[in-house]
Amino acid sequence: MGQYDWDAIAIPADAGVDKEWQLQENLSDDFNYTASFSDEGWGQKENFGSGKWNNFYHDNWDGPGGTVWRTSQVSVDGDNLVITVAKNPTDKNGYTGVKSGCVTSNNRVSYPAYVESSLSVANISLASCFWLLSSDNTQEIDIIENYGSTPWFGSMTHISHHSFIRTPFTDYQPRDRNSWYTVSGISNWGEYCWNNGNRIYMRMGVYWKAPKHFEYYIDGNLVRVMYHNATATKISGTWQYQYFNNTYKDANNYTFPTNYESGTNKGYTEVTTHSVSTTYDFSKLEAASAASPNNICVIDPGNFQGGAGFTKNLDIIINMESQDWLAAQYTPSDTDLSDATKNQMKVDWVRVYKPVSVNQGEGSATGASVKVEAEDFINTSGSAYDDSGSGGPGYGVVDGGTVITHVNNSDWAEYTVNIPTGGDYQIKYSISAPGGQYADDPNIKLYIDGTPVSTDKVTITGGYNTFEEQIASMYATGLTAGNHTFKFEASGSEWQYNLDYFIFTQIIYSASNDINASNIEIYPNPTAGMLNITSDRNTPIELYNIVGSKVYQIKANAGTTSIDISDFGSGLYILKVGDYIERVIVD
Repeated sequence: MGQYDWDAIAIPADAGVDKEWQLQENLSDDFNYTASFSDEGWGQKENFGSGKWNNFYHDNWDGPGGTVWRTSQVSVDGDNLVITVAKNPTDKNGYTGVKSGCVTSNNRVSYPAYVESSLSVANISLASCFWLLSSDNTQEIDIIENYGSTPWFGSMTHISHHSFIRTPFTDYQPRDRNSWYTVSGISNWGEYCWNNGNRIYMRMGVYWKAPKHFEYYIDGNLVRVMYHNATATKISGTWQYQYFNNTYKDANNYTFPTNYESGTNKGYTEVTTHSVSTTYDFSKLEAASAASPNNICVIDPGNFQGGAGFTKNLDIIINMESQDWLAAQYTPSDTDLSDATKNQMKVDWVRVYKPVSVNQGEGSATGASVKVEAEDFINTSGSAYDDSGSGGPGYGVVDGGTVITHVNNSDWAEYTVNIPTGGDYQIKYSISAPGGQYADDPNIKLYIDGTPVSTDKVTITGGYNTFEEQIASMYATGLTAGNHTFKFEASGSEWQYNLDYFIFTQIIYSASNDINASNIEIYPNPTAGMLNITSDRNTPIELYNIVGSKVYQIKANAGTTSIDISDFGSGLYILKVGDYIERVIVD
C-alpha cells in the first residue's frame, strides 16, 4: 500500500466501539506525482492520479457566475494538486470572466465515512472549495467553502451543506450565525494561507456519520456537529447546543428556517441556545434535538430529501469559483487574477476512511442485544378504547405487567433504550394478532429519537394470546452507544395486536479478504429499486435478508451488474461480492 503523507496524522473522529478506520485508497491521494493539461473544457476532460480523478466537473456545467472551468487550470506539481485562476477574455453572465479548474473523483463516498483534506486556500476574492455532491445535484456536504481575501467573508469559513430541489431551483443551507465560523489567529484566510510565500495548510474534515449526523473538524479539532434537530458549535472555547425556532414558506411553498429581521443577528437563522458546556457532550446535543419544540431538522428542514437525510453516494469535488452572489459584490481585478501570490489553491492530500468492525463475523445479527419488555414505556397515547387506569395503549398492561393488549389504530408507546454498542441493529418483537374482523391491515411503525424509520406489517398469528417472535423488516442504522427514544405506533384498523417485548441485536459485518473495497462500487445505497454493483473481476454476487436467507445470487462478469430488488421488501440486506461484505438498505 505504500506510505502516505498523512500516515503520522491521527484521524480525529471516533470509529466506534470494536471498529477501526479503513483507508479507502480509491478516494485518497497525496498528489506526489506530476500532471498538466491543455486548455480544454468538458469534451476533452482527462483522468489522472491512476484513474482516481477526472479533470472537470461531474457533468457538463462549466461553472457558476463568472466562472469558466478549463482543464488547463488544473495541475499536479509533485506535491500538491493546484487550482490556478486567471482572467478569461470573455465575461460571463455580466460578470468578469474567470478561468478556473475543477476536479471530480471517479469513485464515490458513501456514509459512514471520514473525509479530510490538507489544503491552502487562494488569497483572492473567489471561493476555494472542497465538497461532496450527489450525482443528481441534490445533496451536498461542504468540507470547506472559503472566500480567501474577500472583505468580511474572508475572515471566516462557512461550515455548510446544501439540500436542493432542482425544479424550481431551491437551495437550503445553514444560515445560523455559528455556521459562519472564525478560527483563532486567522483574520484573513487568504493572507494566512499564503503566509508571504511559505504557505500554511489547514486540515478540513467531515465525518459523515449518518444521514442526519455530520461532524466537522478543523486541524483535527471538532468544531461543529449537525444532528437531527440541533447543532453543537464550539465558540470561544464554549460549546453551544442550539435548535431552530420557527419556519416560513417561500414563494414556491417550500419550508425554510426563519431568519431574524432586525438587530445584530439580522439575516441569520433564529435559534434558541438549549445548553452550553466546556467540552463536547453528545448527550446535551441529543437533549437539544429532543427539546426542539417544532422538530425542525437542521440537515433538511424543508424535507427536500423526503425525511431520509443525506443517503446518496457523493462525488468529491475540488475547485475555485466566482459564485453569482460573490461576483455581484466582489470581482477580483485583472492584477489579482495574474498574481501568483493570490491566484492558487493548493491541496496537499485527500484521505477517506470508513469504520469497519474488528475481527467480527459475516453480516449477522450476533452482536450486543437489548431486550425491552412491552410495559417499560416512558410515555403512551391510546385510542378511545383505553383503560386509562392500566396506563398504556389499548386496554393497557396485563398478565402480571408483561403485555400491552389491544393496541389500536394510532396508539403508541415510547421507550428509553440503552444501546450498549454503536452500530446497526436488527429489530425482533414478540407479537400476537387475531386477524379476521379485528385486523384488516395491521402495521407497526418505528420512530427513533423522533425520526420515523419505517413501517412493518404485523403477521396475523390467529389469536391475541398466540405470540410469535417476528424479525421485522425495520432496521436501526448508525445508532450511537447510550440512551435513545424508541416509539412504536399502530396504524390500520382497530383491535390490531398485543405486544409482549422487542429485542435489538447488533448487526456485525466483516471486512473484505478477497476483493478489496477499492475495486468495488455499490450504488445507489439506500435504493428503492435497482442496485448496481461494479467490480473489476468476475465474481459471485449474493444477497441475503436479515434472517440469513439468500434471496438472490448470480455469477457476474467484470463491469457493472444491475439487480432489481424492489420486490424483496424494505429493510436491511447483506450483500456479498466475493468475500466482500456490505450492508444494503432497501427503502
